[in-house]
Amino acid sequence: MIDVAGLVRSLDPRLKLAAALLIGPWLWKVDVPAATGCAAFLLVLVRFLAAGQPGGGKMVRSLLSFVFFWVAIKSVLDGISGVPVEYMATDAAQLAVRLVALLMLGLCLALSTSARALGLAVAWALRPFLGRERAWRIALSLSLMVHFLPACLAALTGVREVVARRLPEAGFFRRMRIIPQAVIRNLGQKTWNQTLAVACRGLDRSGAWEPDFTWAGRDWAATGFVLLAAGAMFFL
Repeated sequence: MIDVAGLVRSLDPRLKLAAALLIGPWLWKVDVPAATGCAAFLLVLVRFLAAGQPGGGKMVRSLLSFVFFWVAIKSVLDGISGVPVEYMATDAAQLAVRLVALLMLGLCLALSTSARALGLAVAWALRPFLGRERAWRIALSLSLMVHFLPACLAALTGVREVVARRLPEAGFFRRMRIIPQAVIRNLGQKTWNQTLAVACRGLDRSGAWEPDFTWAGRDWAATGFVLLAAGAMFFL
């Protein structure tokens, strides 16, 4: 049986970053059936990648809840403004499909590639245009951002569980006061720990961001698949 998650993780990070940058904007331009097919494929891929990951399933559910929340808000606003029900339902479905596909694309990238590998790919791509010094700084910033996003979701999930267990009688509005404050404090501590980790590992120097990639046969095959899928989405 093919190890799908292992295969995707073994691909060159430059390829995965380029695929995300190529497919991401197209998800807002292609027809809804193409976006639906892409969303379904990415959901299956995320399921493989999230298996065995701590909090992987919770991240998927949190992102899907985020989509439902914004689609519900859009539907309410459309209803208030007098949009016909059939158009309101169609627009809501289109927004949901495109948001799910876009978020799953980002989650696939985050679950299959480490923050440092993404940073090295960015440094490799930007160095010819921005120079070595500016490229590694941007790569470090991106790596910290990518590393911090799952930490935010994990902190939010942990705080919600603690509040549910220790304050089960708390109402909705009280929870909305407690949870953001606790999450911000938690993330403040994580930011300090992250700063120390960067300094201890020597990632605040340009020498730490020298890319060392190896392009293998599976990367060529994956490149062909990505180009074929992107072409099918855009032209069919």
